[in-house]
Amino acid sequence: MADRSARLAFILSLTDKVTAPLGKVKTSFSDLAEQGQNNIKTMGLGLAGMVGAGVAISQSLEPALEMNRALGEVRSLGVAEDALTALNQKALEFSVAYGENARDFAASAYAIEGAIKGLTGSQLATFTNTSNLLAKATKSDAETMGAYVGTMYNLFKTQADAMGKSEWVEKMGGQTALAAQLFRTDGAQLKDAFKEVGQIANTAGVDLAEQFAVIGSLSSTMEGGDAGGLYKSFFENIGAASEKLGMKFNDQNGQLMPMADILAKLEGKFGDLNSAAAGTKLTEAFGGEGARVITALAKDTDRFKNSLDKLGKVRGLEDAANMAKAMVDPWQQFAAAVEALRIAFGQALIPILAPLMDRLSGIAGTLTRWTQLFPNITRVIGIVVLTILGLTAAMAALTFVVGLSKMVWLALIVVWKVLTWTGYRSIAMFIFHTAMSIAFVTGLILMVTWMGLVKGAMLLWQGAIWLVNAAMYANPIGLIIAGIVALVAIVGAAIYYWDDLASALMNTVAFKWVSDQLSALSDWFGSMGGWSGMAKAAWDGIVRVFSQAINGLIEMMNKIPGVNIETRFGDLPQVPGAEAAVMAADTASAAQKAQQTINAAIPSLSPSRPSAVPPGGLLTSIQNTSNQNKGTHVEKVEIHTAKTMSPLEMENMMAMAVGG
Repeated sequence: MADRSARLAFILSLTDKVTAPLGKVKTSFSDLAEQGQNNIKTMGLGLAGMVGAGVAISQSLEPALEMNRALGEVRSLGVAEDALTALNQKALEFSVAYGENARDFAASAYAIEGAIKGLTGSQLATFTNTSNLLAKATKSDAETMGAYVGTMYNLFKTQADAMGKSEWVEKMGGQTALAAQLFRTDGAQLKDAFKEVGQIANTAGVDLAEQFAVIGSLSSTMEGGDAGGLYKSFFENIGAASEKLGMKFNDQNGQLMPMADILAKLEGKFGDLNSAAAGTKLTEAFGGEGARVITALAKDTDRFKNSLDKLGKVRGLEDAANMAKAMVDPWQQFAAAVEALRIAFGQALIPILAPLMDRLSGIAGTLTRWTQLFPNITRVIGIVVLTILGLTAAMAALTFVVGLSKMVWLALIVVWKVLTWTGYRSIAMFIFHTAMSIAFVTGLILMVTWMGLVKGAMLLWQGAIWLVNAAMYANPIGLIIAGIVALVAIVGAAIYYWDDLASALMNTVAFKWVSDQLSALSDWFGSMGGWSGMAKAAWDGIVRVFSQAINGLIEMMNKIPGVNIETRFGDLPQVPGAEAAVMAADTASAAQKAQQTINAAIPSLSPSRPSAVPPGGLLTSIQNTSNQNKGTHVEKVEIHTAKTMSPLEMENMMAMAVGG
C-alpha cells in the first residue's frame, strides 16, 4: 500500500513539474502574440491615418492639378500668361454652362494653338470656346472640331484678319451649327468638305455663307468629302462652261456670280434643269461632276435660297449655344459645377502649398546627394531600417502563426462537435415528420379536389336529370305514362283495400247519390252505343281532321308553279275484327253492369279482415268465437232492381250464383 502511494505521489509530482513550465511557455507565447497584435494595430492605424490624409489632400487637389497640367501643355507652346488666365476662366465657365469637363476644354486649346499661330489675349479662349461649343452642338468631339476651326481659319485667313479673328470665328461657328441643323450633317463631314474644296471658292470670291449652303445641300445626299469634290469640280469647269454656253457667270468686278443667279440664268436658257436634254447639255458644259452640283441644287431651289438667307443672317454663336443647351444633362451639369468648384479651390490652395512642396523636394534632393557623398552612413541607415522592418515582420509572423493555430484548433473542435453531435436523429425525425405532413396535406388537398370534381359531376348529372324530367313532363307522352302509372297504383290500392272501401262507402248517402248518377250516365252511354261507340266516334273524328289537314296542305302546294301532287289522303281500312271487338266490349260492359248490380244488392261474402288486434289479444277473440251459435242462421235477403232484368242479365246472375 505504501509503495502504491509513493508511486502516485511521484507521478503527480512529475506531472506538476512538466506541465507547469509548459503552461508558462504557452501563456508567454499567447501574451507575446497579443502584444504584437496590439502593436500592429497601432502601427496600422497610424499609417492609415497618414496615408488617408495624404490621399485626401491629393484627391482634393487632383482636379486643379490636372487643369494646371493641361494649361502647362499650352504654356509650352509659348502662350502668354494672360491668354492662359483667360483660357482657364473660359474653361470653368464652359464646364458649368454645358456640363463638360474643364480640363478637356483647356487641353483642346493645344491643337488650336498649334494650328493657328499668333492668337493673343482672349483670342485663344474664344477659338477654343467655339470649337468646344461646336463639338457639343454637332455631337462631335473637341479634337475634331479643333482641327476643323484651324482648317477653316487657314482657308479664310484673309477674311478673318480683316473682320477680326474673334468675330470671324464666332460667326463661322454659328454658321457651322446652323448648317448642321438645316442639312442634318455634322462637323466632321463639313470639315472634310471644306478641306476638299480648299481655296478655290475663296479665290472665286464666293461668300462663306454660300459655301455652307452649297456644301450642306450636297452633303444631304452624299459624304462630306464627295460633296467638296463635286463643288471643287464645279469651280474648275465653270470657265470652260461659260465659253461653251456663251454665257457670263462673273459680275462687273470679275467675281463669280452668286449660285442662285447662276441657276436662274441656266433655267432661263434650258428651262427645267432636271430634264434629260438639259442634263446632257450641262454635262457637256460643266463636266459630269460639275453638272451634278447644278442638278442637285436645281431640285429644290427654294430650300437652297432659304438656307442661304438664314446662313447670311448669322452674326455669332447664338444658334450653336441654343443647340448645345438643348442637350445639357442637369446631372452632368451639377457634377461639372462641383468639379469646377474643386478646381477653383485647388488653384487657390496650390500657390500656398507650392513653397512647402518645393521645400520637401529640396530636402529629398539633399538626402539623395548625401547618400552619394556618405555611402557607409547610408549603408548603416539602411541596415537599421531593414532590422526594424525585419523585427516587425517577425512579430507579425508570430501573431499570424498563433492566430492560425487558434483557428485550426477551433476548426478541429467544430469538426469534433459535428461528428459527435446527437442532434442528427432529431433533424432526421423533423425532416421525416415534415415530409409526412406535406404528404398528408397533399393527399388531403387531392381528396378535397376529387370530392369537388365528383360533386360537380353529380350536380351536372342532377341538372341533366331535372332537364330530362322537365322534358318528360312537358311531353304529352310522358304525362300519359305518368297518368297510367298513377292509375295502376290507384287500381292496385283499390283492389287491395276494396272491402274496406266498400264497407266504408257503399252505405253512405253520398255513395248512393253517386251510384244513381253513374247509373244515369251509364244509361246515357248505353243510348250512345257504349264506350266502344264513343271511342270509335272519337277516332273517326281525329282521322277526319288529320286527313283534311293533309289534303289541304297538298292543295296549297299544288298552287306553286311546277308542283302537281295528285295523291290524296284516303279512308283508313277497317281493322279486322273491329265490329266483333265492339260487340264483345258491349257484352262485357253489360256483364260488368250486372255484376255491379248484384254486388250492390248482396253484401260481400268474404270475411272481413280485422283492422287491428282486438282488446285482450287474439286468444280472447278465439274464446269469444267458440261461444257463438254453431247453427245455420239465414238473414232476410231482398233484391231491389231499378229495372226489369233482361234474359242475359238473369243468366249471368244465375251463373255467378251457382258457381260454374
